[in-house]
Amino acid sequence: MTHKERMLRAARGQRPDQLPWVPRIDLWYNSNSMRGTLPPPFKRDATIDEVADHIGGGYHKIVPEFLNVRSPDDTIDRGLGVYRLRGMAYRPELVGVDREVKKEGDATFVTYHTPVGSVSCKILHTEEMKRAGASITWISEPVIKEAKDYRVVGHIFKKIKIHPDYDNYREFRDKVGDKGYAAAFNNIASGPMHHIMKEFLDATRFYLELYDHPRELRQLSEDMAPYYDQIGRVLADSPAEVVFGGGNYDEMITYPPFFKEHILPYLQKLADLLHSKGKLLQTHCDGENKGLLGLLAESGMDIAEAVCPQPMTKVTITDVKKSSKIRSRSSEGYHPSCCSKRACRIKNLRGS
Repeated sequence: MTHKERMLRAARGQRPDQLPWVPRIDLWYNSNSMRGTLPPPFKRDATIDEVADHIGGGYHKIVPEFLNVRSPDDTIDRGLGVYRLRGMAYRPELVGVDREVKKEGDATFVTYHTPVGSVSCKILHTEEMKRAGASITWISEPVIKEAKDYRVVGHIFKKIKIHPDYDNYREFRDKVGDKGYAAAFNNIASGPMHHIMKEFLDATRFYLELYDHPRELRQLSEDMAPYYDQIGRVLADSPAEVVFGGGNYDEMITYPPFFKEHILPYLQKLADLLHSKGKLLQTHCDGENKGLLGLLAESGMDIAEAVCPQPMTKVTITDVKKSSKIRSRSSEGYHPSCCSKRACRIKNLRGS
């Protein structure tokens, strides 16, 4: 049985021939590769896949390679949380927006000019970040700095067009081969409000803004909803077997009422759409999730990736299993191609 077969069997509740082992080593690899400190027997220019082959692991192809760009256009809209990365199954197009780019040392300044105003951001990728193995650049100045910026950012997102880029995904999938499954990237966030929190405002300022400018913030969330809907439809029709969408949940930052109102509906909507096409939804469940376990179980996700147990958090593996009532399931008990209804899917997950 190949690494890919083992991973997919486990994800579908079936028993593989052995426990899948697919370590995520990109942070370690990025840091050591940049500093020239990859240990023997690896050469300085060894690839991450060569390292995985040497240690006998599968290929962890879940989180996109945000720094391995083909051109600056791939990540120029990092400040908007909009990407055009290697292996993605869709390509976003900004319509009716003039982009002005200026570079100064380790910083990239991007200004967006629209008919309703302009916004700007500053992106950093320093030598210190590179040495530490950072896998993505840092937004040091977000696009939203004052209340009037909400309308401008909303205008940008309302005009974005999402185009299928299936050949780009197929090239990625074929390169991964049977060493793992090639997850199609949806978004870093799980819905518009989560996107605003992660990409446009830090957590503290987000909640201050939610109190000071609730109308503007909620309007921006509505303006961004079609962007997420477009991506979901394109991914549902893509050649991918697994879609990776959202993550970084925390019981204090994305506390239960917030999660239930702003994240859960988008995960459920995406899960239903993907399941109707026989695909699996994977999401990044790191962070302190003890207070969110019940909601995560309701989300419709098939794969909870990067679950952080004790001692890093208060959650135990037993807690995770109990919350989702995951039991051993036979191959006859799970049919992702037909589980477009959440009730059917939850029944299968609970083994009842």
